[in-house]
Amino acid sequence: MDIKRLLTALLLSFIFIVTWNVFFPPATQTVSTTNAKQEKPFDKDLINETKQAVNPIKLTQQPNQVSAVYEDGGAPISINTPLIELDLINGGTSIHNLRIVEQGSDNTYRHKGNWNLNTQEYNKNSPVQLLNEALCNPCLLIDAEIKSFVVVEMVEEQDVNKYKKIISQSNDGLIKETYIYNNSYTIDHVFKNLPTNKNITVLWDQGLLPSEKMANDDMLYFSIYAQNNESYEEEYLSSVENGEIFEFNDNVGWAGIKSKYFMKAITNNDYQYKKAEQVIFQTYNDYIIEGTQIINSDMSFYYRGEDLINQELKVSSYMGPIDTRHLQVEESKHLVQLFGFGWFFIGYLGQGIMWLLTSLYAIIPNYGLVCVLFAFIIRFFTGPLTKKSFLSNQKMQAIQPKLKKIQTKYKNDSGKLNQEIMNLYKNEGVNPLGGCLPILVQMPLLIALFQVFRKTIEFRGASFLPFWITDLSQPDVIIYLPFLKEIWGINYFFGHGIALLPIIMGVVMFLNMKMTTTNNINPSQASTMYIMNGFFILLFNTFPSGLNLYYTVYNILNFLQQKKLQKISS
Repeated sequence: MDIKRLLTALLLSFIFIVTWNVFFPPATQTVSTTNAKQEKPFDKDLINETKQAVNPIKLTQQPNQVSAVYEDGGAPISINTPLIELDLINGGTSIHNLRIVEQGSDNTYRHKGNWNLNTQEYNKNSPVQLLNEALCNPCLLIDAEIKSFVVVEMVEEQDVNKYKKIISQSNDGLIKETYIYNNSYTIDHVFKNLPTNKNITVLWDQGLLPSEKMANDDMLYFSIYAQNNESYEEEYLSSVENGEIFEFNDNVGWAGIKSKYFMKAITNNDYQYKKAEQVIFQTYNDYIIEGTQIINSDMSFYYRGEDLINQELKVSSYMGPIDTRHLQVEESKHLVQLFGFGWFFIGYLGQGIMWLLTSLYAIIPNYGLVCVLFAFIIRFFTGPLTKKSFLSNQKMQAIQPKLKKIQTKYKNDSGKLNQEIMNLYKNEGVNPLGGCLPILVQMPLLIALFQVFRKTIEFRGASFLPFWITDLSQPDVIIYLPFLKEIWGINYFFGHGIALLPIIMGVVMFLNMKMTTTNNINPSQASTMYIMNGFFILLFNTFPSGLNLYYTVYNILNFLQQKKLQKISS
């Protein structure tokens, strides 16, 4: 194979895979950052005042109160389900703390890992915590005045789907009903007796807590989003400034904030028709973890009282994993697209890959082995393309002496040179693109694989080999050198440590290129080959070990096939 064509094909593959998300994010647009059109938009001072106003209030015994008696000082209400643990304040209307306690097949926490912001330590065995001492999730404001509630009643529902209903009331007769379900991350919030002649705001604060050990990687995925017709608009927080305000003014049915694997999404009841007049996000620098600035956002949903039916407003919150198993249900299926499978054909291909991975896991309950088996399956389908590419390259190698004669003979006549080269290709039955075309054909598959393997929550915390790869969503670091974090440029690739799989894959790729290229390449071409291999090792050192495991096995199988084809043709 001609080394220049090989390197060109690899470079094109890299460009397509890495830059796809940058230039073609799924249905995202730049959102407006103008001032809110409400008379009293939420500026930061108002948000701070609101947060101070809803410190746990003193709950007093009411005549019709049938719930448990709470101690003076307004202790948070704690509720546990098989999926989440909640602490609620403001009369049980607002989520104060939220931890994910869903169990995996091994009867341990399915989603583990959280940061202790005081000690800057990552607790890898603790359950993921999405909210910690939040004050408004949600808070109800009428004409920008916060409403305080007390618990009126707590009801255990007999329906298997409902776990608990909390009924709360304000001193002016507003009712808040909170429905917490036994088998869902969705919580319903119903406000009743709302005034019809005032502006109504529902405030959700604190955004989300980071959950990943590589905080800089998690921050790259932090984004705010809001409904735009059948799709959504999105803004990544890593690229915004502190205090920046984003408005969505097109009658928003649902909106929220998400990290790499988790989300907080707010959906209006019957969201296709009953919209928020406006949704405003206000970003802020939250804190710093290991040198990474964490940027978060409060979000405010604005409604007009005259637009409400029967003085009632119902919204649903989904606070949990971006997991298609939980999102496929009716009340949250519109959020599946936030996984980001990609556009058009790429998206359908990504969904097919996800289905195949989860189906294989049902048979082989180890995602590491699933990755290995998946590499064999993909090689089965791409093997014929590889064979075709190899045979095309062999033909190109065979006509090299004739090609050089033509280039020498017509070196001063470019028109005649091109004509004679095309005649040579035609007479010898050689396609000059035959070596690269099979690789280009595989690019949609490579892009889809990259999307799925980089983002699938199935790999998060999944172990392959306990003595080596213990989390398929993280690089398989074998050497940790803390001083690399301090070297600009190097810290991006090796700040977390040196992984083994990228090195193995780089060696295999080098051997593969060495075997399929001519023995008489010039030194500059050899240097280019070494640089490309080094670059891939650098790049893949930041990738999840699940993705690297797949690519490594795939490249080993490719090497073995090339070696076999070479023996047959020699």
